[in-house]
Amino acid sequence: MIDEILGFKARSILIIGLGGGGDAVGSSITYNLALGEEKETTLGAVLWERYVSDPVPGPIRIQELQNAEALGNYLAIVNGDTYAIREGVRVVPQIANVLSVIKDDGLGISISGSVSNVAREISEYVSKYGFDAVMGIDVGGDVLALGSEDNLYSPLADSYSVAILTKVQDYTGIPVVLGVTGPGVDGELNRDYVLMRISQLASKGAFLGAYGPTQSDLVLLEDILGKAITEASQLVYKAARGHYGDVGIRGGMRKIKLDISSSITYYLDLRKIINELPLANLVIDTRDPWDAMRILNSKGIMTELNFEEEVYRYYRTRLKLPSPEEAYLMIREIRNKLRNQLNQAGDSHHLDNSQLRA
Repeated sequence: MIDEILGFKARSILIIGLGGGGDAVGSSITYNLALGEEKETTLGAVLWERYVSDPVPGPIRIQELQNAEALGNYLAIVNGDTYAIREGVRVVPQIANVLSVIKDDGLGISISGSVSNVAREISEYVSKYGFDAVMGIDVGGDVLALGSEDNLYSPLADSYSVAILTKVQDYTGIPVVLGVTGPGVDGELNRDYVLMRISQLASKGAFLGAYGPTQSDLVLLEDILGKAITEASQLVYKAARGHYGDVGIRGGMRKIKLDISSSITYYLDLRKIINELPLANLVIDTRDPWDAMRILNSKGIMTELNFEEEVYRYYRTRLKLPSPEEAYLMIREIRNKLRNQLNQAGDSHHLDNSQLRA
């Protein structure tokens, strides 16, 4: 099936969890598919954990890693014993938990530098080890956001990673596939909206196929979920085991419609859809995630980095993390503040739906 998705007989594939954290867990389904088809497969992930695991804002830096082999400023070979020390706190990236189960090394990617610099390091790695293709996996589907969606609040890591992979594709000439696992399971864009976006992109000739996890995939995923911390990928597993109906996530502050379609991974041709992903295009020339945050904020778009900075101030002041209810209020306040700033700046800075789809 991998060869059919790619359109050629591939030997070696790099699979990357794009959004940080639990995306490495959901990516294990595609990883297991590739291994089952006897591909030389490396699993990688963006090193950016949710605030419940890491209260320090922003991506993990390579210099903060322990038990890892740095390959440059933004890449490292990581394993099941890898962890980071961030302001004295021990943080275990979810990719390390995944690797401890699959008993293999993987690639840790820090998106702490410019889009171009991170892309160049990945391109050098891809070329050195002769990968035939890259598959970037997002759990939930926020990677397809336009920016105007009401429930969107963490588009930065996804859009930044897609911008990086776009440049990797340009630098190396190898194909990049964008996968969406479990539409809507992260509690932001809802399932029907994500499926609508996939259908829109399919109309551009970008749809490459879809894959539902087999029993072998689910056995592996269950083992990984015994170690990893992730709500979204947990729901992918739950859906595959037959759960149907509404499920609470993020401390019950968000509700998700879960059914068997929530276990499926949809694959898209990045080259054919990049012009339909406005957020990635907005950040493609940025210096770092903070620069990207400022650009997205100028369009009235909230990011997870805005939220993490608020959480960090709370954490430093009170020496504890906010409750789910307090976190939800923070998100609402940040979003309202950005909207007010946008209104005060005038319509010239606003990115409306027609512009986002242009």
